[in-house]
Amino acid sequence: VNMLWDHRPGKNRFGGIVLQEFDSKEKKLTGQRHLIFRGTEIGFTEAPHLYKRNGFYYLLTAEGGTGWGHAVTMARSRSLLGSYELHPETYVLTSRHRNDAELHRAGHADLVDTPGGETYMVYLCGRPLQNRGRCVLGRETAIQRMVWRNDWLYTEKADQLPVLFTPAPNVESRPFESPSARIEFDSVELPAEFQWLRTPWPNEIWSLSERPGFLRLYGRETAGSAFRQALVARRQQSHSYTATTGMEFQPEHFQHQAGLICYYNSSKFHYLFVSRDDEFGRHLRVATCHPDLPDVVTQSIRIEDSGTVHLRVLVEGAVLKFAYRMDDQREWSWLPLQFDASILSDEAGPPTAANFTGAFVGMACQDLAGTAIPADFDYFEYIEIQPG
Repeated sequence: VNMLWDHRPGKNRFGGIVLQEFDSKEKKLTGQRHLIFRGTEIGFTEAPHLYKRNGFYYLLTAEGGTGWGHAVTMARSRSLLGSYELHPETYVLTSRHRNDAELHRAGHADLVDTPGGETYMVYLCGRPLQNRGRCVLGRETAIQRMVWRNDWLYTEKADQLPVLFTPAPNVESRPFESPSARIEFDSVELPAEFQWLRTPWPNEIWSLSERPGFLRLYGRETAGSAFRQALVARRQQSHSYTATTGMEFQPEHFQHQAGLICYYNSSKFHYLFVSRDDEFGRHLRVATCHPDLPDVVTQSIRIEDSGTVHLRVLVEGAVLKFAYRMDDQREWSWLPLQFDASILSDEAGPPTAANFTGAFVGMACQDLAGTAIPADFDYFEYIEIQPG
């Protein structure tokens, strides 16, 4: 089963769900293609899953797009080729038009049965900030226990709503070890929670062996570049958190920059960086980029000419604050300005942009002179702050 894409002018691009036999020996489709489901009125019918249960074939699809209109649609048939009848409620799970929902943008679901016969649904969703309604955490995956009634699938309260908490399945618990909050970069491998941008050969932009015990970034293009950047970051996984790093960096001029970055993409970021110029020497500044607003660069803050600079960010919902201290200082110096953390979200900026990733926080280095000046990061710490 797959989505039928109709490219013809004036046609519904999401043309329905088609079914075709797959030859497992020849590894190719064979036989006639059948259009088994045209979708409902909300459109964008995609992501089909087909199941067989109690003599019925069940077709589960995503509809309404992956934004606020997202929904899980179910149809069933006694025959594989149909015809398929819609669920009595049409949508099995959705937050459409439900301001009371704690999870929004719910859709793109799949089903799994436990050994004890329980059915769980996994699906994509978003957790918007309460005061801004933006999803800084991007598209997340949720899981929820479902029930069968009269051979139809329902939420436990039959209200179609996604929930924050669901009863755990009656299976043996196998907890995963939580990753360390503080990474010392003592290994020759980058921890799995870190990612980097658009560089298939990472040794061109970072190294863990050039200076053992440090993550070395080699300066590349600007934080606004859509090409090659020296940026290593991890996903923001809570609405509130603090992140800290210690950096050794000796910029030679204003085209050299490195620091701590809160990043969504090349047009949405907040960046606390160290640079150098003739007026201030080595200094700190913050650069903010938002596609709907003018770029903002704060006044320079002069710092010591050498030594490790510790950089910190505190995010509490939509409020973002930066701080710094030198190695010989115990107290953090907080910058007086607060920044809007909600711009690092799927919803900020033009709606035509591809916005699914969620916010990241990490380390970056730029060398606009093309000499690949290095910045060395001694550690990176990420601690989530629980609400209340």
